[in-house]
Amino acid sequence: MRRLVASILLLPGSFALSMWTGVGPADDWVHNCQVRQSYLDRLEAMDVEINRMRIQGRSEQEIARAMVPKRNEAKALVRSKMKVKDVRKLEERNKARYGSPQGPTIEWMYARHGGNWNEIVEASTDSNAFYDITCIPFYDI
Repeated sequence: MRRLVASILLLPGSFALSMWTGVGPADDWVHNCQVRQSYLDRLEAMDVEINRMRIQGRSEQEIARAMVPKRNEAKALVRSKMKVKDVRKLEERNKARYGSPQGPTIEWMYARHGGNWNEIVEASTDSNAFYDITCIPFYDI
């Protein structure tokens, strides 16, 4: 019983230690959330660029052809900050799902969205809500 009480009292403090110093039992989680935030920041910058391109009168197809590779490039930059084993797992999943270790190609997106270029553009800045929720304490709200 004493061990349970000690765990309940010390566990929140140890996670706080990880959150504020980057050292502690949750430092992998903290690091992954920080990497996730940098990825979301890049997607947000892509949204701004999409709006700029629309204002310039670019076609949805042209925007999609620019943004899908840009998203994969953002993933590659962010993954460079991750552990090799985590990156390998993500690349294997992408290879099985999309046929490319970086993520969906423009051809895959075209087939997935039935040739709707507007949907492809919108999907190029979507993120996985489950992973986003796991890191709520770190996100810029």
